[in-house]
Amino acid sequence: MRGGPDDVAGELRALSTDAQLALTPALDLFETRTGFLAARGVDVRAIEFSTAFGRGFDYYTGFVFELHDARAKGALVAGGRYDGLLSRLGAREPIPAVGFAASIEELSACGGPA
Repeated sequence: MRGGPDDVAGELRALSTDAQLALTPALDLFETRTGFLAARGVDVRAIEFSTAFGRGFDYYTGFVFELHDARAKGALVAGGRYDGLLSRLGAREPIPAVGFAASIEELSACGGPA
């Protein structure tokens, strides 16, 4: 599935109902995030969600993302949730975490807002 967050959320809710999957809590959280973005002035119609997208690292444990600009060759920013990473590195207690990396070269190449 690929498209705007609202459209894809509706498709995923229908799929979860048909397949009897318990996705309601995850979909509620997804829609809450979209609502927070919209409330802060982000044009969520410019966001494309894809169920095929994933980050190629096994330490991610939840939401992952990339930010793109048509003027850039690659992702400007990429990251996500990695709640288990610090435990895997020896932390004595679980530490929730989110992070990202930014490509200075790509950001510089864009030269400002589109």
